[in-house]
Amino acid sequence: MAHINYQCLRGEVHAVAPAQPPTNPHLWILLEANGEQWFSTINVRSDKDAPGEPVGKSYLYYLVDTDFEHPYRTSILARPEGLSPVDRSFAGGAMDFQRAGLFDPTSMRVLPPDGPGHDGLVQRLTQIMQFARDQDCEVIVYGNAFQKDNPHQTDAAFGYTPPTPYGLDNVHMSQGDPQAINARLHENGVWRDGACFVWDGRAKRMTAIFLSFQSQGWHTNDNGDLIFGATGAEAPAYDFSKGDGALIAPPPRVAQLTTAHRGPDGVCSVVLTNMSPAPLDLTDWALLVDTQTMTALPSATLAPGQPMSIALPGGRLANTGGVLMLVNPAGLSVHCVAYSGGDPEAGWSSSLG
Repeated sequence: MAHINYQCLRGEVHAVAPAQPPTNPHLWILLEANGEQWFSTINVRSDKDAPGEPVGKSYLYYLVDTDFEHPYRTSILARPEGLSPVDRSFAGGAMDFQRAGLFDPTSMRVLPPDGPGHDGLVQRLTQIMQFARDQDCEVIVYGNAFQKDNPHQTDAAFGYTPPTPYGLDNVHMSQGDPQAINARLHENGVWRDGACFVWDGRAKRMTAIFLSFQSQGWHTNDNGDLIFGATGAEAPAYDFSKGDGALIAPPPRVAQLTTAHRGPDGVCSVVLTNMSPAPLDLTDWALLVDTQTMTALPSATLAPGQPMSIALPGGRLANTGGVLMLVNPAGLSVHCVAYSGGDPEAGWSSSLG
């Protein structure tokens, strides 16, 4: 189990620059909070891979959601200024790419740190941070708070290093490393992935930045260790053997959660649909609600394209929103998605996916 000091840093951007020397695979950001400056470092390239791997394997997965809507928005905006600890749980608002329904991993893509035409991950993240600085947006970063032992760490980029005692790193997924990598880095764990959010208070709009490494897996156990398998709930793979990085899409999901419902009387249901061209046997399938409560699905066979409404105990779905995960008989996530909730007196329906 990793020893990560999981914390959140909230402030306004003072400066942003590529790390120095140029071989350092990070973007550096200085945030101002409560009259102090804090340092955050964000990976823009992987150095986890073994020597001899194609350069494309060092490119990070990234996803930028410019209109992030999720039940977590409330807890993200409730974080205090400066550096603060985060409880490693769903209820505590901790990030977990596999379990919290933050985004659809099939939408992730890889990007070189410096791409053709000066369009790489460094440039895209820098543009977001410069916009945040120019528009007085708040930046909220989740990751590992490390004790700074170099009083001149950012001198080369900014001309000085903030005197605050901690910096923040691991602003990326921190689980799913193969054991050969985890034995060296000890980063695997659950409910403490890194992520970055930009809050535009004028527009009431949140941008989310999610990053991970191509070497990391998308199904993990309770220790954050890799579980092999594919269900269509993974980021696409890339074939760099010929240098072009051909996209290898994940297999299509055989089933998908489509809507969630709660009536004024508290009666709840979730609709799933067979997305495959063949009949789907739901024996030993289950639905995990808000990361804690597992409900077995009825032993039924759905025809191609057929939906099925799954009745849940009264009050099982939260009016404030939550997360639903469809789990196959192998215990792997097939579809994990947030639901938004709604008015408890009028009842509500929430579109999923």
